[in-house]
Amino acid sequence: MKLYEFEGKILFEKTGIPTPKGYIAVDIVEALKAAERIGYPMVVKSQLLRGGRGKAGGIKFAATPDELTRRVREILGMQIGSEKVDKLLIEEQLEVAREFYLGITFDPQTAMPLMMVSAHGGMDIEAVAKETPDEIFQKQLDPLQTYRLHHMLAMVQKIRLNQAALVKVAEILLKLVNCYFKYDAITAEINPLIIDKKGQVWAADAKMEIDDSALFRQSRIQNFERQESTVNLLELEAQAAGVSYVRLSEEGNIGLIAGGAGVGMATMDTVYHYGGVPANFLDLGGIATPEKTAAALKIVLKTPGVQGVFLNAFGGINNCREMAEGVVRVIEELNPPQTITVKMRGHSQEKGWALLADRDIPVVKYGTTEEGILLLLEEMEKRRKSTCLS
Repeated sequence: MKLYEFEGKILFEKTGIPTPKGYIAVDIVEALKAAERIGYPMVVKSQLLRGGRGKAGGIKFAATPDELTRRVREILGMQIGSEKVDKLLIEEQLEVAREFYLGITFDPQTAMPLMMVSAHGGMDIEAVAKETPDEIFQKQLDPLQTYRLHHMLAMVQKIRLNQAALVKVAEILLKLVNCYFKYDAITAEINPLIIDKKGQVWAADAKMEIDDSALFRQSRIQNFERQESTVNLLELEAQAAGVSYVRLSEEGNIGLIAGGAGVGMATMDTVYHYGGVPANFLDLGGIATPEKTAAALKIVLKTPGVQGVFLNAFGGINNCREMAEGVVRVIEELNPPQTITVKMRGHSQEKGWALLADRDIPVVKYGTTEEGILLLLEEMEKRRKSTCLS
C-alpha cells in the first residue's frame, strides 16, 4: 500500500522525524487558510501515489496570496500519469543549505532490507545509481538486530558532514530505521533530507509503502483515506476476473501475462536482462477460458506505460486454443496500439497458433522465453518506426 507524502510524514512525525509545517487543501479557500497558519513563502505540492510530479509541474512555490491562488488553480485537477490531482500539501518553504538522500527498501535478491545513503539528495535516485553508483552507500539491515546511533554514524560518515550535522543526520537515519520496522514498510525514503541555513534537519519529502499483508495490525494506516487510482481499479478488475495482478514499476513498458507464477518470474527476469522494464505481473492461473484470457489482456493493456505485451503460457491445465481465442477477441474488439507477442505450447497448440497467425500476432512455437522477449522488442521497434514515419 503506497502512501501519499502527507501520510508518510504523519508516520515520520510519530517516530520523531522532523517535517516542515504543512496542511492539506482541496481548494483555494483551504489553501489560503493554510497559508495564514504557515506564513509565506510556501510550497504547493500535489499529492500523488506515483513519482515524477516535480518534472510534471506538480510542485510550485508561492510568495503571496495572489501567487498561491494561481498555483492552486494550476495544479488542482492536473493529470499526472494515471492520477488526477485532487489534494495539495501546502507547506512552509525551507532555506536549503544541503540536501541528502536516506532510504530503506526491501531487496528481493537478498530478501533483506537495504539501507541507502547519498549526498545527492533531491535527485532521481535511480539516475544517481546508474550514473554514479559509487555515490550511494548501502548496508543490509537485519530485522532481528537492535540498531543504535553508532551503527548509523558509520554510514553517515561516508557522505562527508561536519560533526554537528553528522550526529543530526545519523539520528534521523536511526529514526527512519525504526519507522521502517514499526510500520511494516517495504520502502521508506526521505528525498531530500534537508539541512537548512540554521543547521536544522528536515524530511522535506516522504515516500512510504507498507506491506499489504501487515495492514491488519496497522490500525493508524487503515484509517488513511485512499484515492482510487487506476492501479487500484485494475487490481479490483483482476480479482473479479480471477487472475493475480500486481503493478510493478511506474517506468514499466512491457506488460506480462503468464501461465503460472514461476513462468511469470522467469519472464520478468528475462525482460530486465534485455533492457525492458516489466510493468506488471499477471498469472492466469488454471482454467484460462477465452473470457478469462481476454479479461487479463485488457487489464494489462490498460496498465499505464505498457507499449508491448508478452503472453508466456504452457497448455497443460490450460488450453492453447482457448487462450488464443481470448487474445483474438481483444484484438478484434479494441485493435490496441500496443504490440502483442505470444509464446505458447501444449494442449491444442496447433489450433491456437493458427488462430493467432490469422490475426498476424507473432508467435514463438518451439523457442525459448528469451527468443520471445527479443521478438517482442523487435516488433515494438518496428511499430515505433512505422508510427514515426506516418
